[in-house]
Amino acid sequence: MCEFCTQHGEGKKWYLNVKNYAAELLNDPKRRSMIKNFYKEVVDQGNNNITRLEKMFQRDPKLLERIREAYTQEMKSMHFGQILPLEEVAKVVSICNTAVRLPCGCRWAYNKQEARVCFGISFGMPDWFSELDMDFFGSPDVAQFDHLDREQVIAIIKELDKQGMVHSIWTFQTPFIGAICNCELKSCLAMRSTVGLQMPLMFKSEEIAKIDAEKCTGCQECLHTCQFNAIEYVEADNRSQINPKSCFGCGVCRESCPEEAIHLVERRTHPVASSIW
Repeated sequence: MCEFCTQHGEGKKWYLNVKNYAAELLNDPKRRSMIKNFYKEVVDQGNNNITRLEKMFQRDPKLLERIREAYTQEMKSMHFGQILPLEEVAKVVSICNTAVRLPCGCRWAYNKQEARVCFGISFGMPDWFSELDMDFFGSPDVAQFDHLDREQVIAIIKELDKQGMVHSIWTFQTPFIGAICNCELKSCLAMRSTVGLQMPLMFKSEEIAKIDAEKCTGCQECLHTCQFNAIEYVEADNRSQINPKSCFGCGVCRESCPEEAIHLVERRTHPVASSIW
């Protein structure tokens, strides 16, 4: 299990522990302040930080090694997340009482366009997202919450899965869980840091993808879908294969496979990836 599961999961998956959604956690002044100013301080400032680090990496890759561990440890306590395949997303949604669709801060920072692909979730009252300062977006329309039922949320995320969006779950001052995000490498701050800068800001999922060699026809559709550079094409065999050290277990590649040759297996059972998070 990932580090969060070990610390906050009581022996199970941490994101299925209802205690991590508890309204009592909102009594923490530091957490309430973070939520209120999330879009401005974390997303806006975070985008500047990641962009600056990306430029630094281009100039001097070794320089990042000095700050990589400290930066990652800080983010674990503040706003770390974990990749979830579609099945696990459905389990999370099933235990939550309330869900609203929110504009994606990463997408706004990327191109200043509203994209409602993130969901605020809560178990019990009060709903944490009522604390968000939506004036950050400067538009009354954006400030409106889309309240949805469980079936609507799952249907929307299933469609995003077909579009190749990667699903992840996030905390606001760990261990309080508040959001499910659906994003892609070019705009997601966490993915840009984790994949591009090799500074992890999210855990891999509890699963890992596996390709059935007998079904694979070498079409390479999965290779083009994977946003973690975990799939490679072996020309000699005319087959695609997954690098277990790089796979995040998002499961998005399954949707792109016309032969249904990809499935997920438990990470803890994998001989190579069992301890790679």
